[in-house]
Amino acid sequence: MSRSEGASPRPRLSAGFIGIIVFKCLKGAAFILLGLAVLHIARLARHSEPMEIARLLGVDQNKLVVQHLSLFLGDFTAGQVQAIGAAAFLIGLIFATEGTFLAMRIWWAPYFTIVLTALGIPPELLEIFHRPASGRRYLLLAINLAILIYLWKRRNEFKTPSAG
Repeated sequence: MSRSEGASPRPRLSAGFIGIIVFKCLKGAAFILLGLAVLHIARLARHSEPMEIARLLGVDQNKLVVQHLSLFLGDFTAGQVQAIGAAAFLIGLIFATEGTFLAMRIWWAPYFTIVLTALGIPPELLEIFHRPASGRRYLLLAINLAILIYLWKRRNEFKTPSAG
């Protein structure tokens, strides 16, 4: 019997799941791009970072963001910058994997995303503790808590009788 003859149809994705998938994939793409850019910058000769960062961002090298980023990266060795780039790239792959598994409606994907999202909550709380005036941090915490609650309530939505 072929897969399509006796298999039950895959569950439809609700708007909430679609939103989570898009959010995770966008975060994944952003971290992958950031990782690749940082890995590229790590290979540059010292003190050429402002010009290369400006070129990557498509802005003037005298922009404040370029100067701050150059100073930040200048505090690290090339190996440390490579490690930061590799970590960002790996984090991006994990976010993209979460979104992909949810889009594929794998029965354990909500659990996978619940665990990984929950692991990110303590560092977010520490960041808020250290910088309580940052509204962006509160927003990210709220989004991740909403994802956790939503997924917990709908964690078994992809399970079929044969999925266990």
